[in-house]
Amino acid sequence: MTPTRRSFVVGTAAAITSGCGPKATVAPAEPAGPSEALYDAAGAPSTLGAFVVRCEAADVVAFGELHEHPVAARLELELLTALLAMPRPVALAMEFFESDTQPAIDAYLAGEIDEPTFRERTGRDEAYETSHRPLVEACKAKGARVVAANAPRRLVTAYRKSGLEYAPWLASLPEADRALLPASSVPPHDEHERRFMALMGPERGPAFFKSMALWNDAMAEAIVAASADDPNVRVMLVVGAFHVAARLGTITQVLARAPQHDVALLTMRDGGAAWRDDDRDEGDLVVCVA
Repeated sequence: MTPTRRSFVVGTAAAITSGCGPKATVAPAEPAGPSEALYDAAGAPSTLGAFVVRCEAADVVAFGELHEHPVAARLELELLTALLAMPRPVALAMEFFESDTQPAIDAYLAGEIDEPTFRERTGRDEAYETSHRPLVEACKAKGARVVAANAPRRLVTAYRKSGLEYAPWLASLPEADRALLPASSVPPHDEHERRFMALMGPERGPAFFKSMALWNDAMAEAIVAASADDPNVRVMLVVGAFHVAARLGTITQVLARAPQHDVALLTMRDGGAAWRDDDRDEGDLVVCVA
């Protein structure tokens, strides 16, 4: 695996082994500078504004972020603000909220609970303040829906440790737990798997890839369900870059369930702002950061 490709998956490896994504505090966003550069899929210099134009035709807009990076926080808010200003309604789907927190999210957006209660019930930590809080608050101000897109980590861990195939394991659960999980999850044999195995190795890879696949399927089903609730809605997914880079992972699973959807993809990678050969086709917009 090249250093560039590895940068996509380091955060994912931490999430797999710990049950959740990295949670270090995100520094306040700073103005754009020479430590970042934006490119189109072929490597030509581009802008967030050009990507916003691309999003006008999209049913799903995926932002593959680098966790903890201030550039991600800034660009996510700029993108969401632009989408919320368009006539088409927006639903914000987030990897970082698990499906069993949806009632607390809905209650907060409706003004039924205050923010401290919401943050306690959804397990928000200090990183939330400067990373994803601005997105939730923007949706609250505009009356936009926020979707808890991920499967509960306790259930993902139980599935990984069960040794069972997904269908019989799902059937063994109480109805309340089944309702929090995707109807199906089959680990794919594709480039997404190859990248994951290259990182995790042959001993841990197969078991942990089941968890990765379940996360991807959970988020895909959450996105498709949001679209089914309101066919006019545009869903913006905020997720770790590995889940969506090169239109793999979650995007593959969205299109397997709803092939009619047009998906616009912004993805990030670290390791330097200069374009590299293996950045090609990683996203419609590739944000390279130092």
